[in-house]
Formats: sequence, C-alpha cells, structure tokens
Amino acid sequence: MDIIIQRGKKVLIDELPEYSIAIDGFVQGPMVDTDNHRYSFDHHSGCLRYCTTASCTQAWTAVLLGLEPVRYTIYINDVDIDVCMAIWCLKNPDRSSEPQVKKLVEAIGLGDMHAGALHLNGMNKTVEWVSAPQTDSIRNGDYEKLSDSGLNTIMESILHRITQYVNGDASGDISDQEMHGNFTIIKNDENGWALAESQDPHVYTALYKAGIDRVVVSRPQDDGSNALSIAKRSDFIDHFPLPKFFAALNKIEPGWGGSTMVGGAPRNEDGSRTRLSLDEIGEVLNCVIEGRAVTVKKIRKSRPPAKKKVIKKVTKKE
Repeated sequence: MDIIIQRGKKVLIDELPEYSIAIDGFVQGPMVDTDNHRYSFDHHSGCLRYCTTASCTQAWTAVLLGLEPVRYTIYINDVDIDVCMAIWCLKNPDRSSEPQVKKLVEAIGLGDMHAGALHLNGMNKTVEWVSAPQTDSIRNGDYEKLSDSGLNTIMESILHRITQYVNGDASGDISDQEMHGNFTIIKNDENGWALAESQDPHVYTALYKAGIDRVVVSRPQDDGSNALSIAKRSDFIDHFPLPKFFAALNKIEPGWGGSTMVGGAPRNEDGSRTRLSLDEIGEVLNCVIEGRAVTVKKIRKSRPPAKKKVIKKVTKKE
C-alpha cells in the first residue's frame, strides 16, 4: 500500500487513478466509485456534519464490510489523528475487529465528527496522547512549515502510538499525558459569536464547555498568515451559517471551506493560510449574518501578510 501526502491538495475523484482512496478532504465529500475502485472517506463537504461519520470511522466500517485495501494507493493532504486512524485501519484490516481498535476508532471518530462538542467517555487522555506528535507540532508553531516528508514523519509517529495503544503498551504514557485547552477571548461579537485565539487544535472542547456555541478561532502563523477556523457546537445552532460564510470568503480569497459545523482558512501547499485580517473576516461574517452586501475587497496574490495585532487579553483555561 502506497501513501501519498500532498499538503493542502484537493482534487476531484475522477482525477484519481483506479484503486485510489482519498481521505479527509483530498476529495471533497464522501464518495463510492466501486466500478473504478475509487473511494473518498470524508466528512467536510457535501454532507451534514452531525450525522456523517469521521473519515476514520468510514474507513474502519469499509474494511469491516469487505473492502480489501492492500492494492490501493492512499491520498491525504494532512496528518491529523482522524487521517492517521483511517490509515491504520486500512493498513491493518485483519485487526480492525479487535475491541481496542473499535474503542479507539469510536473515540477519535466521535471527537472529530463533532469537533470536540461531545465528550469521549474517558478517552480524552488517550486521544490527546495518540495525537500528540501532530498537536504538539501545531502548538510549537512548526506544523505549517513542515514539508510533505516532515508530515510523513508525524504520521508514522501517530501510527506507532495507535499500535502501542491497541497492543496494550501505552497505559503509562497515557496516564502521564498533559491535557490542554488554553484559549484567549479577543472579542464577543454582538451577533452572538466569539473570537478566540489558541494554538491548541483541540480547543473546541474547552470552548464549548465554557458555553461558547459560535466561535472563530485565530491561530496566527510566523509567516503572517492565520490558520483560522470557524465552528459552531452543532448543526442545531442557528444564525451562524458556515457554508454561506465560506462561499462569501471564497469570493475574496479562494480556498475557504469545510462542513456545516467546522471549517476554515485555505490550506495552501506552501503551508500558509489566510492573509485576511481578523477585522476583514469578522466583517464578512457579520455581512452574511445581517444580510448585507459584503464590502471586503478580493485579496490580491501579492498582498503582504497581515500583521499580528497586539491586544490586551484575558486568558481562559477550561
């Protein structure tokens, strides 16, 4: 089985050769093309997020239902825990029915499917430990700078941790795992959403526990871009229409996207993210919410990175 990593890459399923599996956004939306042996395990587009399982759950279920992945090439554009769990199941189809595998898939899948809005029934530390090679890199500010080879190294580390867990060899490491969830509230908008800053990719759980149902999370990068995400606690939270936000933002800066519950800034192949300022993004969101015409101008490719603002903040930890 070959695994091809291309950061930020998105293609149509028809562009892939036979015996291809795209995971978690390499092809947008879940798709099954049995005639050409092409599959997309995704839950970011063309679906309702609250009832569409995470990519790892889709891969795990496919293996249990008869998919024989050994001949396939796997295509990914990121190496988060959902992607890595999916790859592990495809690489280890003979083990996918084991109870510990099922337990881990369910914990990772539930957390990723609902972007942290649902708790993981005692598995929080396990998920935090398994994903640490990637999440620590994000917190350290290194992740967006990594080459595809660097992403591969992180993927292999996470795959190794998954194997340790299902083999029963990780209990000591998991018990020592530090939990995270730091965030800073920058703004509470009058339209009912909050702007937070955090370098923690798992911050949504803490935000939702704090009673914040609609949130924009800013993660400034060293190159001046922003790995910004937009989320709401579920599809049942009103007056925060993510697909409309992404459509409006795409007219200004191509590459925005996601599901009905969570999504965010472009994932450019050079590792950079959005060049829009926080004020510009907030203005687009409020224009959509209020039904006003969007006045933010289309971004130019030559536009310099937005400068980080120095803002007096109150830090929260949940």
